[in-house]
Amino acid sequence: MSGKYSVKLYDVVIGYTQLEKADPPLGLVSGKIELQNLDSGYDFFSVYCKETEAQINVDYPDFKFIDAESIRGLGIFNSLDIPINGTTTTIRGFDSDSFEIEVTGIPKTEYETLFPEHNAAYENQFKAQLRSE
Repeated sequence: MSGKYSVKLYDVVIGYTQLEKADPPLGLVSGKIELQNLDSGYDFFSVYCKETEAQINVDYPDFKFIDAESIRGLGIFNSLDIPINGTTTTIRGFDSDSFEIEVTGIPKTEYETLFPEHNAAYENQFKAQLRSE
């Protein structure tokens, strides 16, 4: 199912994403987040991740860059409010550029149901290679 996905912290929508990037064999989807009502994504995620003891992989305050995962209450939901569940959800980005959200480890059957367009694009790249050889 393509379209707009809501990024929520518990029940509060903090942004939207298209989940435009994918790697089906890894059960991975990711996309740029359009943050809503946040002046500084870095300040928000930095404070929240420290308060909730999320795993902060990289934190560069001078550049306002953060990369964190296992953020309590963070989720991505499709238009039917179905959660996109995987083993890890990561958020990373700069205030001066953008933030991205990534979910890895989505089970294959769920991935095929939730992201048929990503599966088709992945399969078609091999068909195109075979036709050109």
